[in-house]
Parts: sequence; C-alpha cells; structure tokens
Amino acid sequence: MSTSPDLCIIGAGTLGVDLALYARRLGASVVLADRDRPEPGDAVQQALRMASLVQSAKRAQDMRRAPELGVGASEFKLSAKQVAERANRLVENRIRATSPEVLTAQGVTVMRGAVSFVDGRSVLVGDITIKPGKVIIAIGGVPAVPDIPGLGDIDAFTVDSILENQRKLTHLVIVGSDAAAVEQAQLQRRLGAAVTLVPHGPLLSDFDPEAVSLLLSTFAEEGISVRTGAQVVAINRRSQGIGVEIEAEGGVRETLDASHVLVSAGRKVDLDELDIAKARLRPGTNASRTIRPAGTAAGHEEWNVARAHGRAVVDALLGRRRGNGQFLVPRLVETEPAIAQIGPLAPRAEKARTGDTILRENMAENDRAAAMGSERGLVKLALDGRGQIQRASLVDPFAAELAGTLALAMNRKVGLADLADLALPRPSLFEIFSRLGENYLAAQNVSTKGQGGRALRRWLRL
Repeated sequence: MSTSPDLCIIGAGTLGVDLALYARRLGASVVLADRDRPEPGDAVQQALRMASLVQSAKRAQDMRRAPELGVGASEFKLSAKQVAERANRLVENRIRATSPEVLTAQGVTVMRGAVSFVDGRSVLVGDITIKPGKVIIAIGGVPAVPDIPGLGDIDAFTVDSILENQRKLTHLVIVGSDAAAVEQAQLQRRLGAAVTLVPHGPLLSDFDPEAVSLLLSTFAEEGISVRTGAQVVAINRRSQGIGVEIEAEGGVRETLDASHVLVSAGRKVDLDELDIAKARLRPGTNASRTIRPAGTAAGHEEWNVARAHGRAVVDALLGRRRGNGQFLVPRLVETEPAIAQIGPLAPRAEKARTGDTILRENMAENDRAAAMGSERGLVKLALDGRGQIQRASLVDPFAAELAGTLALAMNRKVGLADLADLALPRPSLFEIFSRLGENYLAAQNVSTKGQGGRALRRWLRL
C-alpha cells in the first residue's frame, strides 16, 4: 500500500466510489478513505430508495385511474411496511456491487477509520498518515433544520428519515420548497396521506415557472394542498397530533391539524470533524490547488450534477484537459409528470441576442403520450440565432429519459434543425424533438435571393 498516492478521496459513499474508480481508469493511484460509517444523504442510495417508493405509489395511482383507460376499478390494499421493505432490499442489493473487495480488485486502496487533516499535505486515516498529491472531499451532508419555534419539541421527519417510514401517515405537513419537498408531497399523497405543502419561499425556484405551474395543476387534481406564499411560524406539540401555525401573505394566520411534519431545507456538511482548519485553506474557502470539495461538500446534492462536477474536479487535479465549453447536466424533479431543466433559467442566462427564439410543444399532442393517458406535458426550448439549443424545460412522466437525450445533443452542439431528420418509430415520445425541429425550419425566413429566383422561374413559365 502506497502512503503517497496521486489522489486521496475522503468519503466512501457512492460519489466517492465513483470518483475513485474514474481516477483509476485515468491511471492514477487512489486511496479511498472510508470513515467507517455510511455517508449521510448518499445521493444514489437516496435516489434509488426514492425511485422505488415512487414506483410503488405510481402503481397505486394507476389503479385509481384504471377506469379512465377502460379497465374496471378494483379494491386494492396498500401496505406502507411492504413498500418500505421493497425499497430497502433494492438498496441493499446494489450496495454489494461497491464492496471493498470489488474496489480492491479494480486497483483502489480502501482505508478505514476516522479521517482528519494533519496539515495541508497530510491526511490521517485511522492511525496511518498518508501524503497524497491531491485530495477530494466527497463526504455527505445531514439534513439542515430551520429555526422554527417548537420544531425541536416534536419528532419531525427529515428527507432521510421519512424514507425509512413504515407507517401510513394521516396528515403530513411538509415545510420546504425544493425538489425533495415536492417529490415527497406527491409520493405521500399517493400512499394515502393528506398532504399540505408550505413552501417557505418560491416553489422550485431553479425550474421554469411554466413547467412548475403544470405540475401544480396535477397536484391540485390529486388533492395536494400547496400554501403558496405562506410560512410556518410555530409548531405546537399536542397530546393528540401536532398544531402547525402558518402565516399567509397579508399576515393572516391559520393552524393546521397535522399528524406528522416533514422538513426539507437542504443539507449541511460538517467539515470541522475533518480538522479542516489544519489544511490551512484560505479564509472563507474550502479549496486550494491540492484540496477540492465535491458533491454535497461543494453544494451539489443531485447525483448527476455531483458526479459531473466531481469528475471535472478529478480531471483538473490530475491535469487532464476537457473540451472547451460548459457541460450541461439535466436537473430533475422526480414527480409525475416529472420536471427536467437543462441549462440556466432565462433571468440567469446571457442577454438575449438578435435571432434568439423560444419554441414549445405540448406533450399531450404526442401519440405515445396520448396512448399512455398523459394529459399534460411540455417541451420548451430556447435557441440562439444559429438554431443551437441554449436551455430546455421538460414536463413529462419520462422527462428524465428525454432530457438525457436532449442534453447529449446540446453538449455535442447538435442544432435543432438536425433533430428534424430523426428516423423514429411511431408512436414515440422522441417524436417531440423532430416536430420541434420541423417547426424551427418552417419558421426560418427564406432568403430574398431564393424568393427572387423562384419568382423569375414562375414568370418564365407564363
């Protein structure tokens, strides 16, 4: 075992494992410092567990909507315990694929024990000091808890603990405006709970407002109460249930009778337990030329965003050059319909230039979507004057898959006109891209020279 590897990755969660294997493929010697406990909020495990729960809830919702597709309604029994147990089994089976034995076989040195910095060049793992060339901090983060009077007096759910819940909830009040809060609102409603969502600010502020409004229409139909503009100002523990006092715009107050409360306010990372001060980083930063954060430690909680950023960090630390330009990664809200966002929102994007345009297609007009019973959906693209896609918003049950393909096209600089020639089977959800491409081509101005040539040929035929 080398005590002077090219790279040390602190944190053996899914992100740390992925970056360690990626660095090995680039030829670097790697030590993966396992803190001998699960990394909190492991993005992939959380996403997999959530995906399992969402699919169980979707099956229940499909059975409720079966008569709409010509299938007779039938009674069904929903077991919250069995739903949770299935999600647990799924995660446990996947964890085996990243065991220390598997990592060692692929050339990654796994070291277990408490991890701390000795100085800017040395890291203590257990009782062994190593001197890596570079260090990546890929530890997880625990759920943040907002300062709400009375919150500490109840046993509130976090976005982590609610995934382990095996009881049916009666009335769940969710405090939060991020993707996790919105996802849990629909999930718990479909699992049988009454749900009230109190956003505490703009709902899904990083996503296109038009896309968010379509999702909220679905929420209203499913009976999810969203108190836009309201905030929780106090929580009162009762002998029976919980009193949640909210204040709406204009100062009007109301008390909700809740059985449970879920708080979704992001995550916080404790770097102090790594003795980060001994690394002598610049004040106000958690990075240097040889030490870089990744994942939650760098402010990226979504798995695909954290992975893309983390691999870019590995490239930078190992001196590997990437192609020029920003690599666009879709961000997702795992609801039904799902929302995917690629690129910045319009207010954050560069100033519009001459020729820029926005195109949209209604997914409800897509043959495949109609056959599936999808009532609403959207693909909205912002193009520059050359027909290059700058940003995109998608609303569809399969938004993740559609967004992955679209992001590939955007990163490869494939123009929207090129998508008009996609040879697709029918019906297909991906037809939406070829239709957008055709609409773009149809809207282009024909050159004056071309118009004059055709006019001359018509005159000669007279």
